[in-house]
Amino acid sequence: MALQALRLAPERFGAVAALSGYVAGGELPGDEVLRESRPPVFWGRGSHDDVIPPHHIDHTAQWLPDHATLSGRVYQGLTHSISEEELADIRVFLQKWIESDAAG
Repeated sequence: MALQALRLAPERFGAVAALSGYVAGGELPGDEVLRESRPPVFWGRGSHDDVIPPHHIDHTAQWLPDHATLSGRVYQGLTHSISEEELADIRVFLQKWIESDAAG
């Protein structure tokens, strides 16, 4: 949902943390803006996610580097859920974003 919101209104977001999500196919109005602005996006997902179809994961893995400054991780053994390790990584991601935003 976070990635879709970013695509619909990129001006409303400074950074996005997408957990077990994916980018829907097709072009949306904000996609061109994202190609230019490349906001920070953390994409975390489990290696054993049995909810998101593999073709959506593949599409997202190709789409994000062209539209965002991507960081993130695949968590080995994790299903369609969130782990303590992922939460710690998100904390680091957001802290770095806050510090870089404050710096200018």
